[in-house]
Amino acid sequence: MQILASNTLDFLFPRSCVVCGDLLLKKEMEICWSCWSELPFSIHEYGPNNPLSKALYGRIALRGGYYFLQYERGSSVSELLKAIKYEGAKTMAFSLGEEIGRQLLKSKIESPFSELIPVPMHPKKEKNRGYNPACILAQGISKSMGIPVVEKFLNKGKETSSQTLRGRLDRWYQSEGNFECNYNGEKFTHPVLVDDVFTTGATIERCLEALYLVSLPKASVISLALTV
Repeated sequence: MQILASNTLDFLFPRSCVVCGDLLLKKEMEICWSCWSELPFSIHEYGPNNPLSKALYGRIALRGGYYFLQYERGSSVSELLKAIKYEGAKTMAFSLGEEIGRQLLKSKIESPFSELIPVPMHPKKEKNRGYNPACILAQGISKSMGIPVVEKFLNKGKETSSQTLRGRLDRWYQSEGNFECNYNGEKFTHPVLVDDVFTTGATIERCLEALYLVSLPKASVISLALTV
């Protein structure tokens, strides 16, 4: 009966790949196997020498960083991020988080991660979208790695417009003072910020500053994608 219902849904509401638009097979999620195999996966392991970490050198303390995909405007990753951020592809975001976790388990992490902290959205924006993509990614990572997700630990203050077309300095001013912690004396040993895309690093920098203001130890950063 369940198989019949699934077949009926596929017939009435055919699913298509978020990248190429081709119809999906039953076992494929929101992206077909062909497009998945051609994604620009990172070749860098987690650590202080990861390109994401290097982008923050001289700006703020960081234990290490990791990104899963290379992002370029108009690329397949751009379509994937669009689906996750604006088109409700929560299942795909969770699955990508699981895969990120599996890849991180292969890395040599000297100090195990203790908590996953999603980069927050403004409450109004999150309400309009129905979810925070960074939180869904963190939940997927959590499932693979067995690390708890601490939701709503960071709060975002004033709402800002989209930062996609902003320059680095403009983004820095836009994000200044936007984040604060709901800290109740919890003992964090190696917190990890989780975000969907790392561009200039302004948002991550402000989030880390908020963590360090409440005397949390140096953190790591995980991003689904990094702008190249």
